[in-house]
Amino acid sequence: MGFHLRRQIREGVAVALTSLATTGARVFQSRVYPAQDSELPCLLVYTRGETVEAETIHGPRLLKRNLRLEVVAVARAAADVDDTLDLICKEVETALVDPVATLASIAKSIILIETTLDLQRDAQKPTGSATMVYDVEYYNLENTPDVAA
Repeated sequence: MGFHLRRQIREGVAVALTSLATTGARVFQSRVYPAQDSELPCLLVYTRGETVEAETIHGPRLLKRNLRLEVVAVARAAADVDDTLDLICKEVETALVDPVATLASIAKSIILIETTLDLQRDAQKPTGSATMVYDVEYYNLENTPDVAA
């Protein structure tokens, strides 16, 4: 049995975001520890939850899933950290335009639904984050959560 489709999606998004001009290979999945200065700017990829609807009546049922995927850009700059975050957002949005090659056999669609910005002024250098929330739609049979339908 393979990995759950959520993991496959998270990993596919991380691969699609690796090597962007501003963040490079600094892409981390499900990270819980703060990023160090040497790791900035970086991207954090999380799967935060999903809704599930049965599309068929008889089992094994076909399930339609809408995954809440978050890509968090974290940056620190001497000035204009918001400009750096906007640049990273532009690169991420361009890389995750539907269809995303690394999700082609899994997800039916990936759509940006929200972006929030947060700036912290208490650090020596201004630090900020931009959280981009995506809706990822995918399908599977209820008895095979590791195989897209």
